[in-house]
Order: sequence, then structure tokens, then C-alpha cells
Amino acid sequence: MVAESIREKELLRAHSHRLSFASSSYDPLITAIGDAQVVLIGDGSHGTYEFYAHRANITKRLIEEKGFTAVAVEADWPDAFRINRYIHGGEDRSGNIKNARDSLAEFERFPKWMWKNQVMPPFIEWLKQHNQKVVHTTGDRYQTVSFYGMDLYSLHRSAQQVIEYLERVDPEGAKAARKKYNCFERFGEDTMRYAYETQFGLKKDCHREVIDNLKALLRDRHKHIEREMAGNRNGHPREEQFVAEMNALVVKDAEEYYRTMMTEDVRSWNLRDDHFARTVTGIAQFLGDESGSGRAKIVVWAHNSHVGDARATDMGKRRREINVGQRCREIFGNDQVFNIGFLTNRGTVTAAHNWDEPAFLQKMNPPIDNSIEAVFDNWCDDDCYVVTHRITTDEKVVTKKVPVSEDLSDFLDRPRYQRFIGVIYRRLTEIPSHYSRCSVAQQYDAVAHIRESRGIQPLEAEDTWRGPKDEQDETFPFGV
Repeated sequence: MVAESIREKELLRAHSHRLSFASSSYDPLITAIGDAQVVLIGDGSHGTYEFYAHRANITKRLIEEKGFTAVAVEADWPDAFRINRYIHGGEDRSGNIKNARDSLAEFERFPKWMWKNQVMPPFIEWLKQHNQKVVHTTGDRYQTVSFYGMDLYSLHRSAQQVIEYLERVDPEGAKAARKKYNCFERFGEDTMRYAYETQFGLKKDCHREVIDNLKALLRDRHKHIEREMAGNRNGHPREEQFVAEMNALVVKDAEEYYRTMMTEDVRSWNLRDDHFARTVTGIAQFLGDESGSGRAKIVVWAHNSHVGDARATDMGKRRREINVGQRCREIFGNDQVFNIGFLTNRGTVTAAHNWDEPAFLQKMNPPIDNSIEAVFDNWCDDDCYVVTHRITTDEKVVTKKVPVSEDLSDFLDRPRYQRFIGVIYRRLTEIPSHYSRCSVAQQYDAVAHIRESRGIQPLEAEDTWRGPKDEQDETFPFGV
């Protein structure tokens, strides 16, 4: 057993790469990504600084060196699209967006710190400057980068944006759409009320109405675009139509999600990740058609539980859950998709104790035995990553994903526990709350490990902040 452990330790060390914020530390990873069309970059928590910072750095290199033109994140479409407006010129229909921090103004729903944090403004500003440089150098806006959200919690805001668009291009269509969306009025703005009353048969749902609105928008696509172009209005008619269609898709999928979430948690999870995948597919098709290339490259930012292939986890094997990492491999092809997971070991994490509560900076427990985090902690001396697969292109321009080492894959695929912390961290019940068994080399094409991480700093102070003396406590509030 000792000899076997030594052999496995040397195997992991032989294939590990030191991870730092120096750009060169990502070189083996960028090489392994090859000509992938979709790169999904995960995080083991929604409140870890290093995950966001490394993800931003890797994305910059993918944009500059490999021609990626979209970032799709685990955020609501309207919130993220304000960022997109800013990096493409700084204006939305309500006026100028003052700066990168102002572009985050729409993120008002819990958990605000997930996107309103210390990493995002510099990254957003970089995207804006990159786009300005591209337009100045090439004059081609189709080579610029766009930023989109792929979540579905914005039912009412997305419905309102569909109506506002139709009021500009099709006033009669706007009246019809408003009448159908008014189905939600009897539930108020509370989506939880809609979930409860429809799932338990207390009131009729709005399923038919949201489908009809999406169908009408798709049916009249060319008419709307032609009308916008004929009116010589400022803007980009195809993009405006695309945004409206995506908002209508959000409303349709959100309605079904809320209608199932109270009693069908697996189905609602799968609906949400299917929506992620539909959004990524829609973005790829739109940007591919816009550029004329037919192939847009997209970076996806989401939690490890969404990014790593669900088929390699107990979530998929036992609960029959799917996720966007699995769906992207199925839709775009395994050889065109590269999944990256980020793990952490110890340190602090920004998370709430319960949903819709303030963020606290919490100390994490050390990883449990028989976890992948413990393996990296015991056998790697620094922050590091291993590449399990690489994407190659042969002389016939055939792209193929191949394992880096069969021995490495066999070792990492032994089922081990993996820690998943979202926006909630329950330290006292960590094992049942945050661990699941996974086969890592099937789950990810590369996996990174941070030995000691720190909680990400929110841009907005929490009301619970009490000062540095609380750093000695089990948890302590985060302030700025």
C-alpha cells in the first residue's frame, strides 16, 4: 500500500502544473484547450476570490489568443446585458452607463456579491478596452466580445423587456404579449407564490401564455428586423430581436421552473441547466450568423456542479441530474468542449448561512478523508492544476480530445468526495450539505486546486459588519 501511494503521488506530481497569477502559469492549460469551441470554467464556491481571479485571467487569454467572442455567466439575462451594453459603448436605453461598477447596477437580487465583487469591475473594464482596441484596429465589431447571462430567475423583468421591445417594433404585438403576460398579475411579483399556488392546484398556471408569446416573437422575427432597418433607427436590429427572443425564452423556462420547484427538485434542476445550455446554443448560433463564420467561441462561467459533467457524479448517476457541462458536450460534441474545475482546501469563503440572508466571511473546515481536495492537499505542495485531456488538431484539421495519461485518468476517476459550496455554507453539517462523490477525470478536462483561498470581497457593505475583531469567530460579517 505504501509503495502504491508513493507511485500515485509521483504520478500526480508528474502531471501537475504550478498555478499562480503569472500569465505563463496558464500556458499548459491554454495549449490543452486547443481549438475548443466552448470552454466551461467552474468554481467550487460562489464566494472565493482565487476562483474569480483565475477565471478572469484565463478568459482574457482565450479572448486574445484563441478568438473567443462571448462570456456566458450564471447570472440573469437582464442583469448581465447591462454589462454587455457597457463593454460595447457604455449606453443603454435609459442613458449612459458611467463605469464598470455602474454596469453591475442591475444585480440587486440575492446573492449580490456573486457578481458585485472586487474582481468584476477590472475584468469588465478590460473587456471594454479590448473591444475598443478591436474596433479601432480592425473596424470589425463582430470580433468584439459580448457578455451574457444564462440564468432564469428574471421572469418579470424579462417579460417587461419583451413588451418594451415590441412597443417599439410592433405595437399591436405588444398589446397581445402584454395581455398574455398579465396572466402573472394575480400572483403579484412573488415568484414563490406562483410556485406554490400553481404546483398545488390553487390557481391556473401561465404555461400556455408564455409559450404563445415566444412563438409569436419567433414567427415575426424577420418582420421586426425589417421594420427596424427600414426605420433607420440607431442600434442593431438583429441583436435587439435576439435579445427579445432570449428574454422570452427566460420567461417560458422560468415559468416551468417555478411551477415544478416545490415538489420536483430534480426536474427543476434539470430545467434550469437545460436553460443554460439553450442559452449557450442560442448565443453560439446568433454570433456565428452575425460574424458569417458560423462558429462562435464561448466561455461559460458557472459553479462546478453545473460545469463538470454530471454523468461522472452521484448527482447524475443516482439522482439523474443533468448539467450544462454534460449538455454542452452532447450538443457541441465532446471534442469541441473543455471543462475546467476549481477546488479549494482551506481558508475562508463568502457565503450566507441561509437563502436571502447577509453574506458572512466563513472559515472552511479542512477537507474530509477520501476527498479529491485531500488528495491534492497531501500530494501537491503549492496551488496547482492537472490537465486530464487535451484537444488536438491533426494534419487533416480533425479536432479530437485525447487523455493526457491513462494512468492519471484511472487514478483520478476513482470515486471520491468533492466539496460543493454555493452561496450558502453550512459548516456544522458540511458532509451531507456540501459533498458528493465524483470521478474527476470524466468530470473535468482540467482541475485546479488552491491550497488556501480567501473569501471574495463584496462591493457593497453588508449591514451585519462588526469589524476586524470578529476574525477570531467561526464566522464573521463581510464589509468594505
